[in-house]
Amino acid sequence: MVERRHSRARVGGARVKRIKLSDQIADDLRRRIAHDKMMPGDRLPHERALTEEYGCAKSTMREALKALEVEGLLTMQSGPNGGPEVRTVSIDSVMQQLRQYLHFQKLDFKHVYELRRSLETTLAANVVGKLTPALFLRLEDNIRICEEANARGDRTVGRSAETEFHDILCEACDNVLLVFMCRFLNSLLRDLVSYRSHSLKENEAFGDHNVASHKALLEAYRAQDDGAVSRIMEEHMCCAEHFMLRLDASFHSDLLSRETPGPERLKRTSGIRMDFPGSPD
Repeated sequence: MVERRHSRARVGGARVKRIKLSDQIADDLRRRIAHDKMMPGDRLPHERALTEEYGCAKSTMREALKALEVEGLLTMQSGPNGGPEVRTVSIDSVMQQLRQYLHFQKLDFKHVYELRRSLETTLAANVVGKLTPALFLRLEDNIRICEEANARGDRTVGRSAETEFHDILCEACDNVLLVFMCRFLNSLLRDLVSYRSHSLKENEAFGDHNVASHKALLEAYRAQDDGAVSRIMEEHMCCAEHFMLRLDASFHSDLLSRETPGPERLKRTSGIRMDFPGSPD
């Protein structure tokens, strides 16, 4: 049974914030899942059994289980053999939480690319010798999609496919933290960036640069040339940052919505100007 913590306790003269019983139970269930090495698909006891075990009200137990369900740690299965089932927290739900945090911060492309240059170069070197024939085919197909999008002037498809190229590389990486951070930055650039400049010349140059860099990377990967891969990726990231400046890129003001902003929504959404050092007003 979870020991109830009182709200009137004081530490050093300051009142300790009360922790709700449902929060205490939820935390205890997290510890149980970790201690028992439970895996996705494993189940905790039924709600009724847990209520009796913790000696709490049914509503309190439901609140605790609901909190874990919202976090993505549990899913409630119905039926006689149902109950709270452990699940893997999806990378998408974690990235959405980070977007919600960033919504209330000042995003700066300078900081994004300062991080992205380092991470993408590290990831590029990590996957040398690890790309399977299937991944090579997908990367080749991705480049073809970019070329076709550029030829017909479809910037939306082109920009999305360009970041997808980097997500495919993530699939060969064995560093889970590196993969998460790269995919998160890619999702921001793919889903939440618009370009204020409609310069045909600059947009075409950006698309051509991305295709050329991705082709050069594929050649270096086939040759398993670690040095060339790192050099090409670092140069690619530096050039991409410069194109963002020249195209006057901005993040959408809404980082909270779970759907990618579509054309109709974007008409109602003003962009937040991303300040680069020395960028024009």
